[in-house]
Amino acid sequence: MRRSFFLSPNMERIIAGARPMSTVSRNARGISGLALCAAVLAWGCTAGPAAPAGGPPAGPPAARGGPTGAELRTRARSTPLVVAHRGDSAALPENTVPAFRSAIERRADLVELDFHETRDGVLVCVHDETLDRTTDAEQALGRKEAKVSEASVEEVAGLDAGRWKDPRFAGTRIPTLEEALRAIAPGAIAMVEHKRGGAGKLVELLRRLDLVERVLVQSFDWPWLEELRGLEPRVAVAALGGKELTEERLRELERTGACMVHWDARALRLEDFARLHRLGYLVAVYTIDDEISFLGAFVAGADAVTTNRPGELRALLDAGTLRSARP
Repeated sequence: MRRSFFLSPNMERIIAGARPMSTVSRNARGISGLALCAAVLAWGCTAGPAAPAGGPPAGPPAARGGPTGAELRTRARSTPLVVAHRGDSAALPENTVPAFRSAIERRADLVELDFHETRDGVLVCVHDETLDRTTDAEQALGRKEAKVSEASVEEVAGLDAGRWKDPRFAGTRIPTLEEALRAIAPGAIAMVEHKRGGAGKLVELLRRLDLVERVLVQSFDWPWLEELRGLEPRVAVAALGGKELTEERLRELERTGACMVHWDARALRLEDFARLHRLGYLVAVYTIDDEISFLGAFVAGADAVTTNRPGELRALLDAGTLRSARP
């Protein structure tokens, strides 16, 4: 699916002014990553509108995100952060230890993973509510659409989570969240996405592993993020979203205490990047896998890019391919 970026009114005036013989239609607001890059390279536009009159841009709250937020901001100043979506998931079975380790080998800054809670209260790394898509649960458990929440950790651990991807990965297992964090922690920051499970149970695990200030926790469930930070204010959080970024959503966002906004790239406009940065947020976009969209996200000002192909994005960054196109 094509990832789209959008022209703000300021960008339209800039482009229209630079090309007086052309007309920029207000009806054609969507702009693909390729068109965005072409506009920037051809006319030397900046990635987003200037701050509005009425005061200087607002800086980030001093303690937002704690040590993790500070580290991410420092890294993102020079180049976008590489976020490995469910590990190195284009090459290996998603949300498994081999995928996490491969992402670290490809120098991902963050390794994203998902967790659900089993029937007996253990947090395990699975994206879907049911086990069918990425395991042999139907055959092994004898039922279709078996839910993670209805299975024991022993049942989940016995499933094959690799063969669906390729027969050579047969025997790969679903890790517990603890196993995943232990595999990721030495080499990258874990971006832990809440799907289903208690905030208290996650806090307990992070404290036991001494990782409270070494992870980034994210969720589409913003009240759950508020609950999490109420239990453990030191943990850094990211607010996930995918619809239009309205003023109401921005007010709700503030209550989460997030240091990062992680948004569907197709739903963000260029002016949203500038607005979020003025408010002090890091801006991450998901999920991008092609070179043109990598470039579009880079020029737009993304601080982090979530991809199923972390090695490819890292190679482009190392080669300076993206940097050379940024104004």
